[in-house]
Amino acid sequence: MVKPFNSTEIERLRALRETLVGIEGRPAGEPAPRYWDDAEALRLYDAVFARRIEWKWDAALDEALERGPRPLEPRTVLDFGAGTGAASRALLRRIPAPERLTLVDRDARALAFARESIEAGAPGVEVEARDSVGGGSFDLALVSHVLDELDDHGASALVGVLRGAESILWVEPGSKRTSRRLSTLRAELLDAYDVVAPCTHVEACGVLDPKKKRDWCHFFAKPPAEVHTTAEWTQIGRELRIDLRSLPYAFLFLVRRPEGATASGSGGPRRVLGRPRVQRGRVMIDLCGPEGTSTEQLQQRDDKALYKALKKDTTILRFDPR
Repeated sequence: MVKPFNSTEIERLRALRETLVGIEGRPAGEPAPRYWDDAEALRLYDAVFARRIEWKWDAALDEALERGPRPLEPRTVLDFGAGTGAASRALLRRIPAPERLTLVDRDARALAFARESIEAGAPGVEVEARDSVGGGSFDLALVSHVLDELDDHGASALVGVLRGAESILWVEPGSKRTSRRLSTLRAELLDAYDVVAPCTHVEACGVLDPKKKRDWCHFFAKPPAEVHTTAEWTQIGRELRIDLRSLPYAFLFLVRRPEGATASGSGGPRRVLGRPRVQRGRVMIDLCGPEGTSTEQLQQRDDKALYKALKKDTTILRFDPR
């Protein structure tokens, strides 16, 4: 964004946001609406909403690269639910250029937009655009913000497609309903894949315990500094009533287990879910580990430096500090 949006653009962005927010809560059986009417809608979506999705992908990719068992250097990449290309753009900023990138989306306009933007930024990559996967194998599959638009049959079919990938990186909104659904699909892939992140174990997902219906696996990405310093993003926050500090997301990074090998990844440190809640003299922390989920507290007197740091930024704590 290089200039403030005019009133017409703001109204279109507001309508886009209402449509996007309403997708999750639509009546069962009702198909997800199309939300890109024309090239202008795509441009506006990409300038605002796709940028926020990219920042979620930035956070998920940073962790995947940090915790992955080997360098992320895929030759072939599938981007399912490509939209305007947010996931692929974030990936291509971080890894050596793959040989082939396959974009899949139900919207032909979005595919054309994504292909053009990706080819402009990574001219050496062969980019293919499709409205369905159609089978095949990939070194890496990216899945971005699709669960709210898929019914159970569609989600099950997607899991079948993903079994053709060596690694899977899946990012969804951080809402309770969508995140818990992603946790359910995680269980379907544990027979063939090890979970590298966000989980520190390959046991059953603790948030799906019938006694833990209030829990869900979600995190908060940190937006770039420009969000807090530019007039354009200030306008977006004010006009669309978006909390620019809040980027909740859920994600999974899975790597295929070698044939005949047993599941690995159990027994790591407990993972912090959501945000630690800083209170007077203590911090309440939701944790997930092999034994399930729990809420525990860190007393200020136990770690004064950490308590002070968390008062400024709760996103710095990813694992149990003890």
